[in-house]
Amino acid sequence: MNKLISKLFDISNGQLWMATALSLSQIQQQDLGLMEVLVALLLFSSAALGYAAIQTRAISSTTDSAKRLQAVMLLNETLERIRANSQSEDLAIYQAYFNVKEGLESTNCLLEQGCNAAQVARNDVSNLKSQAGSNGFNLGMVDCPTTISIKSLQSKCLIVAWNQTLAGLATSAYDNKNSVQSTSIKCLTTKGEYAKNADCVFVEMY
Repeated sequence: MNKLISKLFDISNGQLWMATALSLSQIQQQDLGLMEVLVALLLFSSAALGYAAIQTRAISSTTDSAKRLQAVMLLNETLERIRANSQSEDLAIYQAYFNVKEGLESTNCLLEQGCNAAQVARNDVSNLKSQAGSNGFNLGMVDCPTTISIKSLQSKCLIVAWNQTLAGLATSAYDNKNSVQSTSIKCLTTKGEYAKNADCVFVEMY
């Protein structure tokens, strides 16, 4: 009887050991499966974030290209209007109106029986600044730095800027430093170069 009990006890212990070993093996397999899932999720998340970053940059580049194209078209229209004003031989007239911060009122040339060069220039700048503002641009005209002037002539730089960039010229190194530190920067530096991170285009006129 004792031998039989001993054998039964040995058998039950063996089954218990086998069951325990089997349970541990299943737990280890489950742990490995969970780790594989976590690693796969980590890789997928990294790939998704990388793809999102690429898409964001692509959209930003497309938007910037569209803005630059609009700015160039606005520059061309401004140049055509200035050339069409054949009575005006002095770009300083346009420059003075471009630098007026308050709104410019247009003159009705029909009621005035024709407009002189200054009135045409005023109307041109008023219409152009209104058009630029409605599209998120600002227009300006400044004396170009002597480094990009030709034959000692004082040329004018016509500027179209957008975002946080101002259509102007940083007149000194101090001005450049302040522009970088503030929320807005000026388009051109004293060397006739685009300021760092400036969103603008310009053309030199004589």
